[in-house]
Amino acid sequence: MKITLPLPSFFALAMSGFVLETARAVDYHEEIRPILNKKCFKCHTGPKSKGGLRMDTPEDFAKRIGGDDPLIIPGDPAKSLLTIKAGLPRTDGDAMPPPPARERGAEAMTAAELDLVKKWVSMGAKFEAGGAEPVAPATTVTAPPAGDAAMADGAMQTWTNSAGASLQAAFVSLADTSVTLKKEDGSLFNYPLTNLSPESQALARKLAGQ
Repeated sequence: MKITLPLPSFFALAMSGFVLETARAVDYHEEIRPILNKKCFKCHTGPKSKGGLRMDTPEDFAKRIGGDDPLIIPGDPAKSLLTIKAGLPRTDGDAMPPPPARERGAEAMTAAELDLVKKWVSMGAKFEAGGAEPVAPATTVTAPPAGDAAMADGAMQTWTNSAGASLQAAFVSLADTSVTLKKEDGSLFNYPLTNLSPESQALARKLAGQ
């Protein structure tokens, strides 16, 4: 028999890795800029920045967020050069900082730092405070078929995770391996698709038109 847990109990399963996590706003100035200052600014500061990439001012940095030559694709850390190159193996010639710079003492982002930068990118790579709602990459979300439009348009669905706990939430989008849902209070959160039950995974794909 499947047991439906109240919302607090559902989220209490977080320690077991089975819970739908709410999105917390990442502050660029308080959390992201210090990481970039320590790990990137040495080579990407001032008018003689390497590769023509200047990251020390939001005005210059913003020129490479989205657009025709993006360093960051807002909402999609998996396709953003900043997070891709920062996560490459130390011996990879495309890794940032590059191997020669590392030999001179340059440090790569730690796993925790990279995860935080990825979260900032997934939320839209905004410089202003707030904006906790994650931005789903437009190219990876498919509109649902006409027959499912009523279901996807804000309708509350029952979602079950692999631990058997369930939650009422509306489908928002499916991007790569993460589904975005909206709680009854209107807040959005992401959850790994593979942590949902097979039935809920199928529902997410159906509502995304996949």
